[in-house]
Amino acid sequence: MLLRTGMREEGLFRLAAAASVMKRLKTCLNQGTVDHSEFSMDPHAVAGALKCYLRELPEPLMTFDLYNDWFKALSEKLEQFKILLKKLPPENYNNLRCVFWPLCF
Repeated sequence: MLLRTGMREEGLFRLAAAASVMKRLKTCLNQGTVDHSEFSMDPHAVAGALKCYLRELPEPLMTFDLYNDWFKALSEKLEQFKILLKKLPPENYNNLRCVFWPLCF
């Protein structure tokens, strides 16, 4: 549903659905009784349910055991990103740095 209709929705994973709709959807999902037509017109509710599901997993999707391996793979690609970052105009680089500073720079 999200791939079919939600990708055109502005702020899909940022804007929250109504709490009552989210609660009803979560209950239906937990019981395995989802009426897709009831929620098909509210991609924010479906996106919110997906975020909630991922947040409540007992172990991250990428697993704790593979945590270091994921970072190793990322660091190999990171070298390519560093090369590209050096090619940016200074103004663009500085703006990007402000946005991602805690993560990357």
